[in-house]
Amino acid sequence: TDADNYYAPNDYVVNNGVITTKVITITTDASQSKTYGASDPSLTYTVSPALATGDAFTGALTRATGENVNTYAINSGTLNAGTNYTATFVSKDFTITKKSIVITADASQSKIYGADDPSLTYTVSPTLTTGDHFTGALDRATGENANTYSINSGTLNAGTNYRATFVSKDFTITKKAITITADASQSKNYGTSDPILTYTVFPALQTGDAFTGTLARTTGENVNIYAINSGTLTAGPNYSASFVSKDFTITKKAITIMADASQSKTYGAVDPILTYTVSPALVLGDAFTGAFDRATGENVNGYAISMGTLTAGTNYSASFV
Repeated sequence: TDADNYYAPNDYVVNNGVITTKVITITTDASQSKTYGASDPSLTYTVSPALATGDAFTGALTRATGENVNTYAINSGTLNAGTNYTATFVSKDFTITKKSIVITADASQSKIYGADDPSLTYTVSPTLTTGDHFTGALDRATGENANTYSINSGTLNAGTNYRATFVSKDFTITKKAITITADASQSKNYGTSDPILTYTVFPALQTGDAFTGTLARTTGENVNIYAINSGTLTAGPNYSASFVSKDFTITKKAITIMADASQSKTYGAVDPILTYTVSPALVLGDAFTGAFDRATGENVNGYAISMGTLTAGTNYSASFV
């Protein structure tokens, strides 16, 4: 027969002198993937049954187009075993997985109490794929007093192609530095009550803030100079205050000592105690020491009365009549 004139390899079927194509099944390997932004790997597959010895595939598999995170059908593309084969293709999915990134808030971000928040900054590793960018912004725990506040991811978003891990840092509101300066030339007269001690502050406190407490001074009620100190004055924990002291002066109390009129004695008698009036009165608890005297002489005559040793002390400025 004609069949006796042909050699038929085991891989082929002889049918009435015709060599038919070999049926093969090409199956794409499962679980093929890449990370978003990376290059596609070579798509792999298995074939059953194997090609005849010496035969080989040309071309390659391809997949549905797209570079976002998703699953994409793998197709036969240009893969070809040649005209001796009839191929059945079994597709599997190719997966683009999210790219993992770490967003780290920058350390040492801060503002001074009362100032506006700066834009919160951060670093990202690894960098985003070319053409991608963040939307939104970081934010922080609420609060406007001097303290530390955790920075959080807020609305910051690199899109659905990324899986982001956020590393928080602290945002610090620092105290506002102010200088409190006691007003100069503050004083009182000996024996009177202290006035309220006044001061200026620079820069001004934030709207809505106010001082509590008052300035004080070194203790003492005699005529002298006393340093003014910060006392209990405070603007609260949001401020760091420097204090500039000034002097508080207690001045002498002015009094008028008037010798009483018509003071006299009879010739040859002993001098009486010379009397006087004082206006205004001495401070409670104070008293005169010493006494008046008069011009010398014992003959009948008029003699001027003088202050002598009379004194109310160093806290007084005395005028004598």
